[in-house]
Amino acid sequence: MSRNLNNLSPKLRLYLPILFGIIISIGLVTGYSVHKLRQNIESSIERNLSLEVQTISKMFEREHDLKLDKVKTDMKVAHKLFYQGKIVFSADKFSAEVVNQITGESSKTDITNWKYNGKPLYQNYHFVDEVNQLVGGTATVFQKIAQGYVRISTNVLNSDGARAVCTFIPNESPVIQTIEKGETYFGRAYVVNSWYVTAYEPIYNNGKIVGMLYVGDKEKDIEELSDKIGSLKIGESGFPFVIDEDGKFLVHPYAVGETWDDESIIKTILSEKSGVAKYILNKDGVKKICVWQYFPDFKIYIAAAMPLSDEAGSLIWEMIYNSAIIALVIIIILSLFVYFITADNVRRFLSQLEKSTKKLEQTQQALEQSEKHFQTLFNNSSDEIFVIDFDGNFEEVNQVACENLGYTRDEFLKMNVSQIKPENFRSKVGSNIETIRKFGQFRHESENQSKTGRIIPVEMKSRVVDFKGKQMILSISRDISERKEVEEKILSTIIQTEENERKRFAADLHDDLAPILSTVKLYTDLLKKKNFKKIDEEEAVRNIEELVDMAITSTRTISRNIRPNILQDFGLAAAVNDFCSFIKKTESISIEVVTHQYKIQERGIEETVLYQSVKELINNTIRHASAKNIKIELKSFENQVILYYRDDGVGFDLDEAMKQHTGLGLNNIVNKIKSVKGTVDINTKPGEGMFLIASLKLKKK
Repeated sequence: MSRNLNNLSPKLRLYLPILFGIIISIGLVTGYSVHKLRQNIESSIERNLSLEVQTISKMFEREHDLKLDKVKTDMKVAHKLFYQGKIVFSADKFSAEVVNQITGESSKTDITNWKYNGKPLYQNYHFVDEVNQLVGGTATVFQKIAQGYVRISTNVLNSDGARAVCTFIPNESPVIQTIEKGETYFGRAYVVNSWYVTAYEPIYNNGKIVGMLYVGDKEKDIEELSDKIGSLKIGESGFPFVIDEDGKFLVHPYAVGETWDDESIIKTILSEKSGVAKYILNKDGVKKICVWQYFPDFKIYIAAAMPLSDEAGSLIWEMIYNSAIIALVIIIILSLFVYFITADNVRRFLSQLEKSTKKLEQTQQALEQSEKHFQTLFNNSSDEIFVIDFDGNFEEVNQVACENLGYTRDEFLKMNVSQIKPENFRSKVGSNIETIRKFGQFRHESENQSKTGRIIPVEMKSRVVDFKGKQMILSISRDISERKEVEEKILSTIIQTEENERKRFAADLHDDLAPILSTVKLYTDLLKKKNFKKIDEEEAVRNIEELVDMAITSTRTISRNIRPNILQDFGLAAAVNDFCSFIKKTESISIEVVTHQYKIQERGIEETVLYQSVKELINNTIRHASAKNIKIELKSFENQVILYYRDDGVGFDLDEAMKQHTGLGLNNIVNKIKSVKGTVDINTKPGEGMFLIASLKLKKK
């Protein structure tokens, strides 16, 4: 062996150790590359799964937020409607058998005979059904009893389809505990036999809580979302799934309704609110990676899983194969290079090295330019942006935050977020940070205080991010002062209008009806005393009849003044113009009404339907569309009526809105118009506003 090596040329003897060194180096590099590739693939899979979990969580979060916003609005409608009626809290009682909605146990109790608009409220469903017609949800009037609060009027149904009258919520319920404090309850609650998103507010009599008012909507059935969730494709073979707190699969490609108690991954998910884990199922022996997150509003765990072998195996073997080929080519090329090396080749190599160095410098400059671009976007955002640590200390702020709050960036970096909060919000900073730490994100309304003391109402959107190698909180603060002012202006206009109506009503009663009734009283006194010295009995009776007729006429006049029937008296065009003029006074939105081509003189149910549809469309635009302009046009051709409605709002997915019953009232509008043999066509897309055209014929009388 030694003799054979000695027979080799000096150049070859020098070349062989270098060759072995090249082979070993390339082998190590290849092995390291495969290892890093495996790590990168698994990290990429984990990121993709996390994004899918966040996407599904957003679907559930959006559903919950829409429901909660709706019940808050519904409670305002129910409150106003309930207190418009005349409520008498009678002392009369009667015995009834009531049922605990949690345990199903029955017991006897006394129920007070409340009256509403002169009729007993017990088992009187006029009010709750009217609320249902207006807002589409459930409503209930509760009366306080010893065991809790019992339903005396409701449109909530038992499992047998009957109204759940005489069922009660026990005193230990969180809802009752909130009501007993004199507070309004908003949130998730168990109603008779299902979970609802609800609102409850106390009913008072002489300063004491005697009952409560409820509105609510059933929570979204997860089965309605399962098809959409199940259709999400994650890589080649990944899939999402959802389980409840008992480990039961609510969404799964093949195991819906099953409970896998023997699988360790299920136990791990139920023991931790969120996380990432690798596991092997007993059922198939396949190694998978799983990412999950707990969704507290619905008390479910949202997860996504993917087999590692399917996604990573083929890529790794392809990498090994390609690396082997590349390594072989490199070994051959380097071997030839070393074997035939010359000074000219060295110079050429150095030249190539210099070019590579320049490319590296160019790449570094491009990276720096990208960072500058990001910083420009960060500072030119129209909203305030803060980066803070989990102690609330500022780590970075954008230019808008400095301009709006009056501090320099250097001053901010020495401050804590609690220092820009007014006193009434300062105590909430710690709990808000904990919420963000726990759930990874948080959205709420707050207030910021500038260096000069100016209070700015804001909407805060915060989430946990990686910043300079550490986990920080990124918060976007949006000024909502203008929105608050518009809301207050609309509310003030409504309150002032109601007050003016009350004053006019009182004056009409005092000036017109009261003198007539007083005169009737004088004549009836004469009849009682049979005092016919100055007037005979027949004339007194005749005068009383005339006065009663005058009282009836006066009452009708006052009633019409309270709520003038402009639609009946003057028609659809005048009614629409009158309603829009009221909205214009708030200066919250511009409305253009064009009615010069509307010539219909007859009155009918079709005009009423169109008038109600216009009001509901305007309400939807103001509440949901963020529009600046509305245009309404009415045209008529003989007995054909056409309504054009357009806004420049954010638009929406029409199919999704009609399918999901999001509360925009579109189904209600379409059904109303179709009920009078009309047609409706709606054209809208996200970001492109909304256009509606409705056409119907007036029935000839």
